[in-house]
Amino acid sequence: MRMENGPILVREFVESDLSLMFKWLTDDTVLEYYEGRDARFTMETLAAHYQEEIPDGFRVILEYRNMPVGYGQVYRLSGELFNEYDYPDDGRIVFAMDQFIGEPDYWNKGIGSSFLKMIADFLKNEKAADIILLDPHKNNYRAIRAYEKAGFRIIKSLPEHELFEGKQEDCWLMELVL
Repeated sequence: MRMENGPILVREFVESDLSLMFKWLTDDTVLEYYEGRDARFTMETLAAHYQEEIPDGFRVILEYRNMPVGYGQVYRLSGELFNEYDYPDDGRIVFAMDQFIGEPDYWNKGIGSSFLKMIADFLKNEKAADIILLDPHKNNYRAIRAYEKAGFRIIKSLPEHELFEGKQEDCWLMELVL
């Protein structure tokens, strides 16, 4: 997979990207929003997780002007995830995403919302997706703004949805109808 739009490139995640993940997931500035500052990763734990295949999904690296700046993982919703989100399993093709920009110097530049639009186009055109879901922490205002800029809308609260830095965090369920 390879998608380009101006200075933005989205490409398949490969094994050599593990060093990027290690850099990003040991940076407290990034961990404040993704995984949590209490997370402790090694190259071995990252390799075990990020080389594992995502059933009915994929991992990507986001590049801006030929520099890797972010990560995303996309997966089709199945039984237990519909239940976790209390989202109707009504036959529509629904995907969910997790993503972050791992280079804080590239935050607030519109890169994330452009990335999401590219993934949405890919999922609609190549996977016949009807809907994409995101579940950001309620206090991640910058990410929520980027998601809204990409066309997502908040559809409901997910109380105590994710264990983050030792406590259950409230999240929003955000939806993009394609």
